[in-house]
Amino acid sequence: MQNCSIAAALGGLLGLALLAAAQQPAPAPAGPTSRANLILVQTAARPDSVLAGLRTYLVNNGFVPDTLDPVRGLLTTRVLAEGELLAEQMKIRAVRTGAGWRLTGVYLMGGPGGKNFTAFPALNFGLSDAPAKTAFRELDGAAHAIPGGTLSYGRAKVPFGAFTKWQDALKMPW
Repeated sequence: MQNCSIAAALGGLLGLALLAAAQQPAPAPAGPTSRANLILVQTAARPDSVLAGLRTYLVNNGFVPDTLDPVRGLLTTRVLAEGELLAEQMKIRAVRTGAGWRLTGVYLMGGPGGKNFTAFPALNFGLSDAPAKTAFRELDGAAHAIPGGTLSYGRAKVPFGAFTKWQDALKMPW
């Protein structure tokens, strides 16, 4: 009999502990990991409102939209080899997938005399003002412009390297 009352008391305490744990707020979403080069945004918003929000954000921040396809769920920005601002030297690609909106970015860095451009992925790595990290912050800002979005960060294999022509690298979806 005494064992039953102890078990009941322990069960009640365990139930209270589980109830208290269930009422705790959900942990804040994790920020970007080191070397993240893609952002996945999950949202219940309609594709046309996602594209409109992204386009507005990008235009307001100096980017020039290149492709806007609501049927495929695709938005890209234009890159100018002679561009001087990061927005002119960076291609952002947002594409709707089964898991949400996938955002990636590529930026151009010119060699001496504005020649021999090389394309690099936007990457959350390095010093705070490093080109790759600055480009990743631009990508992150665009991801935050998606209405009702929940962001997660990851690392994708980049299909281009230092010896890939920059024109070819900008065409490669990844």
